[in-house]
Amino acid sequence: MRISIINVIIFSIIFLSNGCKKNAIKNPYLEEISFRVEINLDLPQYESLQYAGSAIYIPNGGIKGVFLINNGSTILAFEASDPNHYPNDCSKMTLNGLTCTCSCEQNKYSLSTGQPITDGLSYSMKPYHISRNGNILSIYN
Repeated sequence: MRISIINVIIFSIIFLSNGCKKNAIKNPYLEEISFRVEINLDLPQYESLQYAGSAIYIPNGGIKGVFLINNGSTILAFEASDPNHYPNDCSKMTLNGLTCTCSCEQNKYSLSTGQPITDGLSYSMKPYHISRNGNILSIYN
């Protein structure tokens, strides 16, 4: 009986720990890189992020830089390289309002959600982590 209870506990721990893993589809085009960038929202170049619906591009961090958007309840961060092909000279997307466009194939994405607007694209924009301490915003992966 004692062995049976131990086996049940061990099996439960293994089952629960495997059940918590994400089943996200890995993007084969964008590599996982580690970085951390901190910005001060009080500085003039980031002041617009204090308002809902505003978005900016920051060149440091990520593969080709990072887009930040204030969606009204929080600030989101996305990779600036088009997620549907390997990074190259034209893969850095440009920001136009709340839409990002890649100049390689004119792929378009909603910065509000990271989802593709152009039909037939397999991957959404790569999100990055955000933490906030007062007016200091940390963007990291």
